[in-house]
Amino acid sequence: MKTLVYTFGLSLLITSCVKMKGDISMSYQKATAIYGSLDSLRSIPLITEKKPIENPKSFYIGHNFILVGENNKGIHIFDNINMQNPQKMSFLNIPFNKEFYVKGNYLYAESLYDVVKIDITDVYNPVVVGRATNVFWEPLQNDKGQHLIGFEYITATDNFKIGSIEAKEIKKQGKLHLDYLQNVIPTSSIPSMFTGSYTNSKGTMNRIAAEYHHIYVVSDNKLHVIADGANFSKVKELKLVNGTETIYAHNHRLYLGSATEMTIYKVDNPANPVRVSSLSHTESCDPVLPHGNVAYYTLRAVENEGCNEMGENTLNVVNIRNDSSPTVLETFQLKSPYGMTIANDYLFVGEGENGLTVFDATNPKKIEFKKEFTTFVAFDVMVNPFNPNIIIVTNRTGVQQYQIDWNTLHLNLVGQLIYH
Repeated sequence: MKTLVYTFGLSLLITSCVKMKGDISMSYQKATAIYGSLDSLRSIPLITEKKPIENPKSFYIGHNFILVGENNKGIHIFDNINMQNPQKMSFLNIPFNKEFYVKGNYLYAESLYDVVKIDITDVYNPVVVGRATNVFWEPLQNDKGQHLIGFEYITATDNFKIGSIEAKEIKKQGKLHLDYLQNVIPTSSIPSMFTGSYTNSKGTMNRIAAEYHHIYVVSDNKLHVIADGANFSKVKELKLVNGTETIYAHNHRLYLGSATEMTIYKVDNPANPVRVSSLSHTESCDPVLPHGNVAYYTLRAVENEGCNEMGENTLNVVNIRNDSSPTVLETFQLKSPYGMTIANDYLFVGEGENGLTVFDATNPKKIEFKKEFTTFVAFDVMVNPFNPNIIIVTNRTGVQQYQIDWNTLHLNLVGQLIYH
């Protein structure tokens, strides 16, 4: 099964602080722990009737169908035989799912502590065939032996002591997670999630890579390695630099983008990635796209997405011929770069609300600006693997597919999925 997956994810955290006589007043998301039975959670029936789309996050375009990830709930299945009017068919009930990815006839989905493997040979009759348990963290418990299975969020404004653990947690992420005793659960103890998907044509804003019979998942400061065989289970965990955001597999290497550096790991032994080198940069959001002997990485400074507002908005070309010593060849100023793709020797860069920017990458080490499109929003950008003349972009309202005229670089909308 040929596939196409792309993702985008945006989070808006608003924190207001007013200093008050040794205290600080903070508006934040108050998250109270929910406890229950993990066995019951893990045995919920997989497929249910179709549901409204409320909070979509990830997308997958296969042959004649589309999958749309519903944040924290599961995955919507659409019949896409008619590109202009996809029909919602059913829903995959995957509790606390943030993201998913597909490789071949299998779908892999994060579900709180676990990663679930689902056979989608018949996408309308999927079957769970594996579960790697406690991949991201050992389950936390309350005094009754029940496990932490999620959080209930409300918006709150309270006073805290300056420098307290509560104030530090809120400043860090705009949220405060509390257990059954109303004690703070540190961010490092919250079950991790991943963003991303795998396909022969894939996006760059991913936290997942599937290669060499292994699954590689990044979660802020850890790399989780899962063996994708008869024994579908976690085999390795590596410490990463804080703020790791994206991962891309290429040529027996893993290229990781973090808030402060691009890092390269070699995977000659797939179960044990080894760090090769890193390239530091200004603190900014950072996806990476390796291509031959170069890698392109974008830096983005958008404050309300958790990026450093004092960072950069640039596209950087890096020489990785000697991956033990990567060097920057060129830097281009952009407006708000997100995901990238290469098609027909052109580099497409999604710039979110600022549209889509195109570079001529015939000479990968010396690219040239060609054109920009500002009439639509583009976060991640992909090439349709069933038609290399179609460019697909994601935005907050859905997915658009554009036929491209390679002589003029003109884009013509030929299909879309709009939430409704």
